[in-house]
Amino acid sequence: MVNRNAYVGRNVETLFKNSIGDHKDICEIIRSIFKIKGHFVTAISSGVHNEKVDVKIEFSCGRNVDANIKAYKKTIAYNQLTRTTLRNFCDKFNLQCLELLQDLFIKKAKHINSKLVPEDKQSEISYLLQPIAKDMVEWSMSYKKAREILVLYERIEGIMYIYSMKDVLKNLNYDVVFTSKGNIAIGNSIIIQRKGGNGIHIHGIKDKGDLTHPGNNIQFKLKISDFVKEMESIRLGQYSI
Repeated sequence: MVNRNAYVGRNVETLFKNSIGDHKDICEIIRSIFKIKGHFVTAISSGVHNEKVDVKIEFSCGRNVDANIKAYKKTIAYNQLTRTTLRNFCDKFNLQCLELLQDLFIKKAKHINSKLVPEDKQSEISYLLQPIAKDMVEWSMSYKKAREILVLYERIEGIMYIYSMKDVLKNLNYDVVFTSKGNIAIGNSIIIQRKGGNGIHIHGIKDKGDLTHPGNNIQFKLKISDFVKEMESIRLGQYSI
């Protein structure tokens, strides 16, 4: 077994890469689910700077399984999935509503206690986003379609939870609704909001009403505890570090 203390300060990618091979039962589940003929050989890091974390699990037959890995603490309600500028977001999904979103985000920045999407705009936003809800979730969780498993590492108890990404995307609720704060919710587990923050670390950008302020990015967050409960029935397995 891997000594958990030996990995204090190391990232979760290394933790998973160096521990998965010690859990033959999990490797066998992965091999069975993906109909892999070979046996587990090794796991290697394959992520690059600024990308979502990757580990590639290699099997003797030449088949690889790519993993998307996220760490969280169960005492913290939300975990960031991704964020980007409103312009990039609209370009990504071919949305013709950049000015509308910019207006909503700037109003929220100037009146922080107001709703991001007020009641009179919720139908319009829902109409725009509902058709692409699944695409947005897939992009936010794993923008590379090659990633076949999702690994969540709960830092306090030191538990790795393993899921098939295909099963996760199949079983999520994709209804677009709104929270009491006017943020956008997709199903029970995903929130879309203005990133927020004062941005004082950004040289030359002090006005929260400036569209280039990083607080005006669109942010996707996972309600991690709700997600773990929602996906409990499809979890492939888990192990402790």
